[in-house]
Amino acid sequence: MKISDISVERPVTITMIVLAIILIGLISLSNLSLELLPDTDMPFLMIRTNYDGASSEEIEESITKVIEESAATLDGLDILTSTSSEGNSLVSLEMEYGTDLTEAKSDLRDSISRIKDSLPEEADESQILSFDPNSEAIMTLSISGKSLEELKFIAEDTISPALERISGVASVEISGGLEREIQINVNQQQLKGYGLNLSDIAGAISKVDANVSSGYIDEGNKELMLRAIGDFNTISEIRNLEIVTASGEPINLSELAEVKDTYADRDNYSYLNGEPSLGLSIQKEGEGNTVATAAAVLEELDSLKKQQPEINTYVVDNSAEDIEDSIANVGQTFIIGGILAIVILFVFLRHIGSTFVIATAIPISIMATFSLMYFGDLTLNMMTLGGLALGVGMLLDNSIVVLENIYRHRIEGKNRFNAAKMGASEVGTAIFASTMTTAAVFLPVVFIQDMIGEIFTPLALTVVFSLLASLLVALTFVPMLSSKLLHVSDEDKKNYESNSKTREIYRKFLNISLEHRYKVLSVLLIVILLFGFGVSSGIIPFKTEYMPSSDQGVVSVFLDLAKNTKAEITIENLKDAEASLSNIAEVDTIYSSVEDNSAEITLVLIDRSERDKDVEEIAEIVRNQLTNIAAAEINVQAQNSMMGRRGRGGGDIEVKIKGADLTTLSSLAAEVETIINKTEGTRNIDLSVEESRNEIQIKSKTGIAKKLGFTNSGIAASIKEAVYGITPAQYTEAGEEYDITLKLQDTDYNSIDKLKEIKITSGTGITIPLKEVAAVEKGEGYSEIEREDQERVISVSSGIFNRALGEVQSEIETKISELDIPDGYTIDYGGDAGDMAESFSQLAQAMLLGIILVYMVMASQFESLIHPLIVMFIVPLSLIGAIIALALTNISLSVQGFIGVIMLIGIVVNNAIVMIDYINNRRENEEKREAILNAGSIRLRPIMMTTLTTVLGLLPLSLGLGQGSESQQPMAVVVIGGLSLATLLTLIIIPVLYDVVDDWSLSIKNKIEHLIKKIAK
Repeated sequence: MKISDISVERPVTITMIVLAIILIGLISLSNLSLELLPDTDMPFLMIRTNYDGASSEEIEESITKVIEESAATLDGLDILTSTSSEGNSLVSLEMEYGTDLTEAKSDLRDSISRIKDSLPEEADESQILSFDPNSEAIMTLSISGKSLEELKFIAEDTISPALERISGVASVEISGGLEREIQINVNQQQLKGYGLNLSDIAGAISKVDANVSSGYIDEGNKELMLRAIGDFNTISEIRNLEIVTASGEPINLSELAEVKDTYADRDNYSYLNGEPSLGLSIQKEGEGNTVATAAAVLEELDSLKKQQPEINTYVVDNSAEDIEDSIANVGQTFIIGGILAIVILFVFLRHIGSTFVIATAIPISIMATFSLMYFGDLTLNMMTLGGLALGVGMLLDNSIVVLENIYRHRIEGKNRFNAAKMGASEVGTAIFASTMTTAAVFLPVVFIQDMIGEIFTPLALTVVFSLLASLLVALTFVPMLSSKLLHVSDEDKKNYESNSKTREIYRKFLNISLEHRYKVLSVLLIVILLFGFGVSSGIIPFKTEYMPSSDQGVVSVFLDLAKNTKAEITIENLKDAEASLSNIAEVDTIYSSVEDNSAEITLVLIDRSERDKDVEEIAEIVRNQLTNIAAAEINVQAQNSMMGRRGRGGGDIEVKIKGADLTTLSSLAAEVETIINKTEGTRNIDLSVEESRNEIQIKSKTGIAKKLGFTNSGIAASIKEAVYGITPAQYTEAGEEYDITLKLQDTDYNSIDKLKEIKITSGTGITIPLKEVAAVEKGEGYSEIEREDQERVISVSSGIFNRALGEVQSEIETKISELDIPDGYTIDYGGDAGDMAESFSQLAQAMLLGIILVYMVMASQFESLIHPLIVMFIVPLSLIGAIIALALTNISLSVQGFIGVIMLIGIVVNNAIVMIDYINNRRENEEKREAILNAGSIRLRPIMMTTLTTVLGLLPLSLGLGQGSESQQPMAVVVIGGLSLATLLTLIIIPVLYDVVDDWSLSIKNKIEHLIKKIAK
């Protein structure tokens, strides 16, 4: 017994199943978490090794290269990169997607342990770290209302602990503010005169601030610990601390040093709208729910506000708001699309009962999809909701075909039960095949092994889930409801007959096409050739990009001053920049931070609905406004992608120059930078490794140093203690502890000559000037050295403005190919352009595999190898419609658009499948020409209905209105353009091709039979 017969005969059972689906769907929906994008398992491992005092060149040679050679043999390694900077080596391993990171980490740990003896003895033990992109900052706060010292204390003592207790919050990072510190600035001449060194002072301070266990005493039945507690109670006690000189004479610390109750040297500053503030960055745990975590943080902040009303808290950035706004917009387009699809159904059917029957397919299918998403461990995000929005029109396709066929049988006079059974069973096989073709085309996407696969697999699964749910509804619930509700009146029969005029017009046009079938195909071939020429010649514009822009409402400004520039000078330039930007009407809030010679300004824009300009246009205005800041290199970056950007250049274009010599690499990088700078549409050009900087280099005299008991690390540590300082103890006041910092006074090391005279002490107790064991001189050095796949590399990156990524990339590659590249040096391309090329390649492979799977499904359906080829002919024709739609809307083909192309392949064949299947059915009782004409005219209405519901369902998404919807727009435009053209061609070209191919196959068959008979004689 067929499933449609069961559904008609057991309505209560079907109704209960549907109610259960809705109930489970509602429960699943309430438990689905909200995220902006699907969770991604980034296959990254990092090896960090510290070696204080070593230059970047020394780090590279003694640590980085050694670790790279060992790590390069790791199974599953895809890309090996490293950064060697002063005192630090960071080696990054990008593994192939699907690699077991736990096993890889264990293998890497074993590998590093084997080379431990090959690393410098003075270097710290290498740390192996995992990179989790989900453990990211979800919220940035700015607090003000009190002095910076009080704010720092409150943030560390109250706010940060309260927020870190929240489930889902990993950590809270604090920037800016003042922290009290007791500074002891020692006069080296006085030390020398008394025969002392910094270690003697540190030891004396430590002895006072010591908490020492002194044994135990008995008290009744208890044993109590004795602890001798030493402490400084006042600053005067520190100044009056007795220091024993080399001659045994006691003197006060104040005779050797200046003791100041002040603030620690600041390494960062934060400002909100020009006023000093404190910044808090909140990171979530990897598995935490962004929306729920952010909501809990805001609730806790409200509670803290009640406790300390004088503290002002401003939310600079909240990822949860972006998620909620983006998902709400996509959800809104989904609802509007569904309503438009139902309206067009009513226009065609002009029957409330029929429209109601089909309309039920949407909520039931959606609830079933939510259930499958929940059990499939998916989240509600831009991709999954986008998949539902893309599929809202397709959800009705199967039900339309079933209902229309049932309705036709009712018009012909059959009762409701027989019409429901026969109507559903006649098209059941065809809609099953068409659903399987659409589902099959997404199967290869699931197996893409990179970031694109991680991002788009949930979308593919969601579309497949929704289609399978809609198929089940079409074969069960629609026939059951039709058998109960599908009443046909005389007026309905008249309305149905009125459509016969349209069918007759189409039938006549189709008949003419069949009579001139070769002319029709010739015209089609000419059109295809002209179109190909138009695209290749640029007459029809065709642009490409990696990801479509999505207005995030934020512009970031990076100011970089010359190396070694003091923070005070950086702040002056920052203030000038903020003053230049204060008159931009679209800017709502200015949040900025400073660290040494770099500053970053975050411009939070007013809501998109309140401004005429998009974020790219505003970024260009900002860029022009800051031309007066001559002292700083300025990069302005529009936050216009949900995927984020790499580097200050934005990462659209990235040119990698590889080779051995840094000077040659820098020279080539300068030439590449010039080329990119002269290319129209490029912005924010940035070099990964900056030109050499001036520095004071301390080079150990190895032989003499070793003889006197000095080591390289010991010399570096002594200089660090003298200049940067050490913390031998802490000062306690009112229950709070403050660092006591000990170092030389600034005037003792503010020149090369004075640095040479700094006294250092060996492990054997010998104290001598630095110049005796090390050369101190000015020099140049690279702050960082980058390597990729064990070669030195300098990258030149750039953003783009007002031009397509593919167009700019092609022009830059052409110009760079004309450079004279020395032997041993190579140029590669990365960034979004490189990712685009790689992703397009993988998607093209997925598309070809999808086409093969679609063909196999159809071959199984038709039990023929020829008929599927007729259907597949519509695929390249649909691509013409997709390209025309992109050109008319001025939208570039992106990864999302390519996914739309793959989806299109599965969709456009559906109407052709139903038509050819119906032609084959009618040929059992009719001549071929008559069967084609009858099948075409009868299938006309359901084909038009399914196409229009899909197109209108996608229409709101194709307009790209609202935050986040821009990311789904290319998919919708591609499907609308391709499906619209494919439908028109399906109604004419498919019947014509069927007629021609059938004659050819019959002719070939007859010739083969004739040849066989001839051979047999």
